[in-house]
Amino acid sequence: MSDAPLLLRVCALLDEAGVPYERLRHAEARSTEALAEARGMPVSVGVKALVFRIKGRFTVLALRADQTMDNRAVRRMLKAQKLRFARLEELAALGLAPGQVPPFGEPVLPARLAADARILDTPTVAFTAGTHTDSLILATDDWIRVAAPDLLSFTGATPH
Repeated sequence: MSDAPLLLRVCALLDEAGVPYERLRHAEARSTEALAEARGMPVSVGVKALVFRIKGRFTVLALRADQTMDNRAVRRMLKAQKLRFARLEELAALGLAPGQVPPFGEPVLPARLAADARILDTPTVAFTAGTHTDSLILATDDWIRVAAPDLLSFTGATPH
């Protein structure tokens, strides 16, 4: 079992808010399909969180794992001419690696959090938080209440 500091911070935040959740330990998984299989859940329940650098600040964009992000829609919604993925060294400075980013901004990560509204289509969300071997599973409404994302529409067609 991994007790990564970021995982513990997310669990502490959920505990403080009185949110029931399941912490699931599983085989190392790095793709959305492998994570869904490890969790025994549909890919659509998974939430992928991507860290971008927009207007000189970090922004976490959360979307359902079965969706693709529309870059043009993100730039329009966030009123940004440019956006770029956070570099590996920037993620490392935040204690992260690709595939380990939880869908949270402040106070968990020093970032703004925006989520695609299609996340609301599923009653449950599942995501990683600082490891490739642990997932947290909770009610979507609870995640929305605690994470408090800006809800936007920035996904395109389902890639599957």
